[in-house]
Amino acid sequence: MIDVRPLSALTLATCALAACGGSPSTSPTPSSAGASTPATSASPTQTPTASGPTTVSTGTTALGTVLTTPQGLTLYYFTPEKGGVVACTAGCASTWPPLKASGAASEPSGVTGALGTVALADGSMEVTYNGWPLHTYAADTAAGQTNGQGIAGKWFAATPSLTTNGAAPAAATSTPYNPY
Repeated sequence: MIDVRPLSALTLATCALAACGGSPSTSPTPSSAGASTPATSASPTQTPTASGPTTVSTGTTALGTVLTTPQGLTLYYFTPEKGGVVACTAGCASTWPPLKASGAASEPSGVTGALGTVALADGSMEVTYNGWPLHTYAADTAAGQTNGQGIAGKWFAATPSLTTNGAAPAAATSTPYNPY
């Protein structure tokens, strides 16, 4: 008898990535600043739900300071969800579980963005930051990992400087004129 479980898991992962605008060959591009190593398995995880008030924290990663769950898992935003439009559903939400709200949202000190919520199809609420629905990534299995950064050019780690228009613009740098 042939064991089809590995094939089924691969098929599920392929479908989930396709539902989120990626492809099985899409993978995060490691940065020279020590990007995290991708996990060997992207099996779907349970949707994170807070047991008390929903808390968003911050953590330090190879990308710098990012928003995290209280357990340290990196939170991501999906560019098609600009303005609080929930676009990651079904298989996508298995790979990119929404951070579900439970009680009043609280944020870490020093974070100036606005936490809110947006309704999901099942009637639950997803936490938003400056209007962006927040997700974890199934392949991030430990605090500080950022395996979802840049996937399909649409998934990015949420930072405290995330604006309603997306990532904060990079600081302008000037190069002094040197004719020699």
